[in-house]
Amino acid sequence: MKKLFIISLFLISVVNFAQTRFVTREIPAGQTIEMKDKKMFINNEQIPSYEIKKYLKDNDFKAYSLYTKAKNKSVIGGLLLGLGSVFIVSDAVKAMVTEGGNYPTAMTYIGAGLAGTSIFVLKGKNKKMQKAIDSYNNGLKTTSDLDNNFEASLNLVANQNGVGLRLSF
Repeated sequence: MKKLFIISLFLISVVNFAQTRFVTREIPAGQTIEMKDKKMFINNEQIPSYEIKKYLKDNDFKAYSLYTKAKNKSVIGGLLLGLGSVFIVSDAVKAMVTEGGNYPTAMTYIGAGLAGTSIFVLKGKNKKMQKAIDSYNNGLKTTSDLDNNFEASLNLVANQNGVGLRLSF
């Protein structure tokens, strides 16, 4: 019993550590994100979606919210597609197994409707994803324009009211 417990504990720990990500990549700030074939690249290096999500969360909230909306659309569309497929297949199997079973029933039509709806939900996912990346990249351009044209001066000013500092920008 003791050996079984130790072996099972060892196997559980191996499986647990197999799922963790030991190396986290540090994405340099201010780099543009490119989207090629539904994959994200920074400096021609493919970045996983979980790192892009973390990077956008830390740097640009508007782009992050658009990115999460696109990911949510993907999840909902996949759920609708899977559920519709299950309805269609289960109705077909039920008709094959039972004697004199009717096919198609309302369950098949509901499944077809869910699968059809998923196409439209999944179609908008890529547009939202591209909009999030464009929003982030446009934010970089406007920020860099501000940084290049920023002029500030600090002057010592004396007048009838006294002596003071004037900050102008």
